[in-house]
Amino acid sequence: MIVPVADLSINLLATGLGAVAAHSTQHVRANMRKQATRKRIGDFFGRAGEKILVVHSSIYDEPERAYNYPATDTRSARILAQFFEESNLREGLDFTIIPDRRVVSESMLRDNNVVALCGPARNSCYRRLASAPSSMRYELTENPNPNGRGNLLRDNLRNTRIYSSRQDVSERGVTEDSHFDYGLVASLPNLRNPSKRLVLLAGIHGSGTVAATQFVANSENLRLLQHRQQAGVICEVLHVKYLEEDPETPIDVRLA
Repeated sequence: MIVPVADLSINLLATGLGAVAAHSTQHVRANMRKQATRKRIGDFFGRAGEKILVVHSSIYDEPERAYNYPATDTRSARILAQFFEESNLREGLDFTIIPDRRVVSESMLRDNNVVALCGPARNSCYRRLASAPSSMRYELTENPNPNGRGNLLRDNLRNTRIYSSRQDVSERGVTEDSHFDYGLVASLPNLRNPSKRLVLLAGIHGSGTVAATQFVANSENLRLLQHRQQAGVICEVLHVKYLEEDPETPIDVRLA
């Protein structure tokens, strides 16, 4: 069958216009998703245009006379950096990642929105920022038990302690067939400067820290957390499963 040239041109033009329209629609939707993510980041981590200071822990190795950074902390920091950069936040301008030992003044914790990675057993800035009473349901503190491992997690509403599988074994003598940790996810006004946000992403152990960071590096999870906030405070705990041979990689994470 012979197709007239005019008809063929019209068909090609229609196909081209349809492709352009589809591409434009996809572009608009992608921009809308990115804008929604930026708003959720602002609501959780601090208002748009204000700098975010991400602080992870450091451990001084006395024999080597050098500082080491826990693998789960560096991994968590990379997860956050990638999430921020995908939302067009620029490292060094919109956010900065530093170890706690480089926080040399109180003004750094007062004048920035602060994210504390890792719990108070290792992160000195976590201890300084979360030591004052707050309205958080869950509280992570240093474990005073000499046989204990990791941090101590409490549910203040129920006045109970939450144990990881490793703590079950070392402190309570309970044999566990599975391997699990808990991660704290919190966003609240910084008590040093209520106009800034304080974000706590920390586990009883490193597994919980990685899981907490992965959870908030997701736009839909940020939306879910915003719906669960109370009086400007978000405070949730994640139950985290991992394999014995790879405790740094969560395999199942869900709100407890």
